[in-house]
Amino acid sequence: MRVGINPAKLNSKIEKKYHHRIIIPVFVPNFEGYFQNLFEVIKVCIESASLTQHGRSAITVVDNASCQEVKTWLAEKLKEGVIETLTTHAENIGKVDAILGAARASREDLITLTDCDILFKANWQEEIESIFNSFEKAGSVAPFPVARHMYYHTSSTQKAVLVKKLDFSFQATDEDDQIRSVYESYGWNYQKSYDGLLPIVSSKGHQAVMGSGHQVITIRREVFFRMPQAPSFIKIGSGSELTWIDQPINEFGYWRLSTVKNWVSHMGNNLTENENVQFLALRKSTKFPSLITLPENEGKKINKTEHRVWSKLFKVLKDTRPAAPKLTTQHESL
Repeated sequence: MRVGINPAKLNSKIEKKYHHRIIIPVFVPNFEGYFQNLFEVIKVCIESASLTQHGRSAITVVDNASCQEVKTWLAEKLKEGVIETLTTHAENIGKVDAILGAARASREDLITLTDCDILFKANWQEEIESIFNSFEKAGSVAPFPVARHMYYHTSSTQKAVLVKKLDFSFQATDEDDQIRSVYESYGWNYQKSYDGLLPIVSSKGHQAVMGSGHQVITIRREVFFRMPQAPSFIKIGSGSELTWIDQPINEFGYWRLSTVKNWVSHMGNNLTENENVQFLALRKSTKFPSLITLPENEGKKINKTEHRVWSKLFKVLKDTRPAAPKLTTQHESL
């Protein structure tokens, strides 16, 4: 039997507080082998995200069945307000399923998906948000540039260049050392003559780099509902991020972009002294920007043949560079 009125019904409207959500999946089942030092990396990742986030953003951590020590620390960060939302799974449901579930439950216009080994630098959010404000069909933006990603599911961006919605040029970077460190985190070799030339697109006086990976990426909220709805049932890898995240962004006509400068570091599973110094130098952001409300852009699916045609045309008409030098991986160089 109900007695009285639920007070929530008397003031049922919920006001929008944030426009940017950061989702970090965490999986540390033990402290052995690969996971031996990962917990220290995760602490820096979450704390650096908290220090550098502005007042219109919130952090969600998805604990994908970590050990008790990690669970206890995450619960403490929730109490301290470092983490705004903590989701805990008793069993590992897989990386993609964990982050997409959290993303689709979020209400913010922009949602950042990030690996738990990323060190965030001051102003990374502001730089990403300025690209979304300047590029009307930006579907995703990564906070670091990689020239080799310009042909990784970017045909919609290439089409925009060819139909003159975007200006395009290759420009030399002045951050060779920082971008080289990103390449090294992928296990790739960096060749300045090729990888130091960034494929720059321009709109409304703002520049971005064509293409991105998925290590850390900010995506418009509505794009998550264009991605496959069926669960992946994949723990990690096996093309899951390509199929469930990267491909749909491009297929529905959104632009995959990156910042021109590097705003993060990839720590891997071992925190270096230099990374620790960078982290200790961070100070809490006091920025509190106006709320962003992006106009909805539902996107229209483009067939695979059209994607191939636009990409080939772009390569012929716009890419005048010599053939790409061989990309050597760590495995090949051992």
